[in-house]
Amino acid sequence: MVEVTARRRAPEMRLGRESALTFSGIVVNAGIAFVVTWLIARGLGAGATGAFFLLTSLFMISTSVIGLGSDTGLVRSLSRSRATDRMGELGPTVAIAMRPVILLGLILTAMLVVAADPIADRLVPGTDGASTLRLLALALVPATSTGILLAGSRGLDHIRTYTVVQNLVVPISRLALVAAAIAVLGTTWSVVWAWAIPLFLASAIAALALRRQLRAAAGAGAALPTAERDELARGFWSFSLPRGGAVILERGLDWADVLLVIALMGPSAGGVYGVVTRIVQAGNMLEAALRIVLGPRLSSAIAKEDLAGADALYRKVTQLLILGSWPFYLSVAVFADVLLGLFGSEFVPGAPALVVLATAMALKNTAGALQTVLLMAGRSTWQLRNKAIQLAVLLSLAGVLVPVWGLNGAAIAFAVGVAVDTLLAARQVHRLLGFSAPLRSIARAAVLPVLVVVGGSIAIRLLLPGAGALVQLTGLALALLVYGIAVRISFSKGLLSHDRHDA
Repeated sequence: MVEVTARRRAPEMRLGRESALTFSGIVVNAGIAFVVTWLIARGLGAGATGAFFLLTSLFMISTSVIGLGSDTGLVRSLSRSRATDRMGELGPTVAIAMRPVILLGLILTAMLVVAADPIADRLVPGTDGASTLRLLALALVPATSTGILLAGSRGLDHIRTYTVVQNLVVPISRLALVAAAIAVLGTTWSVVWAWAIPLFLASAIAALALRRQLRAAAGAGAALPTAERDELARGFWSFSLPRGGAVILERGLDWADVLLVIALMGPSAGGVYGVVTRIVQAGNMLEAALRIVLGPRLSSAIAKEDLAGADALYRKVTQLLILGSWPFYLSVAVFADVLLGLFGSEFVPGAPALVVLATAMALKNTAGALQTVLLMAGRSTWQLRNKAIQLAVLLSLAGVLVPVWGLNGAAIAFAVGVAVDTLLAARQVHRLLGFSAPLRSIARAAVLPVLVVVGGSIAIRLLLPGAGALVQLTGLALALLVYGIAVRISFSKGLLSHDRHDA
């Protein structure tokens, strides 16, 4: 009995260690991203910051177009092949994923290099934008390839490779280069260059790592027969292409409200709102960590028809998301004006929008990792439809609300779109796929964040109304420390355990 229990706990312990490692890396990444955003905002001002967000948002959307959803396709396909002991499919699957992406990327790069001058004149007139666009164009293939290659490592269960490259190498080198660019030149275009250059290094590291991992997993291997390879490609792209469409919509959702604010209110307002959205997106770090670690496991469990195990993973993630993300989002909502004041007084008017977005994202995470379940269950077309509806809601509402309520209107439009997508995905995951998350476990996880974090944060604001940002944020840090201790005690006492009844 002891040996059986030990064997059962071993994968859970490894899962916990990998989740903690990945989360730590993402926390570092988010922290560095916050510092980079702060440097840009303080060094360039709201107007130039808006131009920076405009260029980088278009760049990220372009990488989504090129990627064709093959990163998620690799995670799902490689983990399924490993789970069913079809090791000969690993190398061919990576080749199937990479070749169309590189070809499409080279075509788009050539088009942007040739058309950089007229595009720059329209987007960022009167500046040295053309050379900057050409550099970003050259970085498209490395940026897209990095994401796909690291997804291959995740599918092979090498989570650490992703953490090191994506969450350490890229952000640390980006921070150093951006800081140097601001200190020496202080222009938007030098900052964009500094932001893009680390992508070339990351692509090379990711390629070498995946090549070594494939050899270790499958060896040289015999070439697949043409018929099997064609069948493998059809299965891969039937899943990945709808996912690619959803990724494009997701990038559009990440940036559409910022771009609309820039278009309707000008670059300065876009810079303020861009900072607001970057702060909120930092809260995605826990969800990203859990998705990175649990995605391949969900796919493997479903491939082996272990639906009970997959359901248990989903319930565990739901509780962890609440415990981990609510403290961040709720703290941001209470201290919105204080946080934005760190970027400069011209960013403080974005505080109400920050409250709206932070609250919406906290409520979204209450439903758990719905998107991961949909994708690892092979329902990429469902997710594509959901994201299309969410984007339509965002664009239609923002077009009406931004001219009337400004930044707050953009935040409300985004929040309503998030709510619509969450409700659609929750219905599909719970009713159609049969996953469940008992309300009592959700409520149990929500008690501590509300009592300790929200209660402590409100007490700090009431007791220290005239204190500076440093004093108030120090008080917040103490409240979060108390919260961490309370969570640890609750788990040790079994109050937040993931047992068979409500895990």
